[in-house]
Amino acid sequence: MISGGKLFISTGDASDTANPQNINSLAGKILRINLDGSIPADNPYPNNLVWSLGHRNAQGLVQVGNKIFSSEHGPDSDDEINIIEKGRNYGWPNIKGFCNESGEQSFCSLNNVAEPLINWTPTIAPSGLAYYNNDYIPQFKNSLLLAVLKGTKLMQLKLDDTQTKITATKDFYVNTYGRIRTVCQSPEGKVYICTSNGSDDKIVEIAK
Repeated sequence: MISGGKLFISTGDASDTANPQNINSLAGKILRINLDGSIPADNPYPNNLVWSLGHRNAQGLVQVGNKIFSSEHGPDSDDEINIIEKGRNYGWPNIKGFCNESGEQSFCSLNNVAEPLINWTPTIAPSGLAYYNNDYIPQFKNSLLLAVLKGTKLMQLKLDDTQTKITATKDFYVNTYGRIRTVCQSPEGKVYICTSNGSDDKIVEIAK
């Protein structure tokens, strides 16, 4: 994702739980780089591409105003939607979802952990993420649109007016197209979803 002339990149934890909390590893992070590949001077850690840490497997990134939202896989529980903030720790592998399990609260307090806006257990395998605020499909206005793999659906995540909370969710096309990998919006306001089933995959247009 490109924002403010910078490229933001999500990386998985590379199946090594030592990586996400290691600031010298690029795995389990959101990275921020200049378009020429150099390190921005205002990144939170000197001479480091890392923008935020403690991620397991962030799949989608989208900018909404001055905020960046991510969709992220949990392990066997606690898939998440997060607001990505400069220098924040998102907890993995010490924290799954909210800071609500025994032993999590102290880690969250000591490490400035950002809790998700919403989480899902059982897991749904969230994938691509888009923001919709067009009049073409009014019911989608001011919503995140989430492509879901395991849950085989498109999910609407309605935002509040400040775009800091998810106020409601609604499912579309459940088990209709199988695994949905990503979602995007055209300039005129149509929505396109791409399936990820391994065979007979489709790009589906959603119009009025």
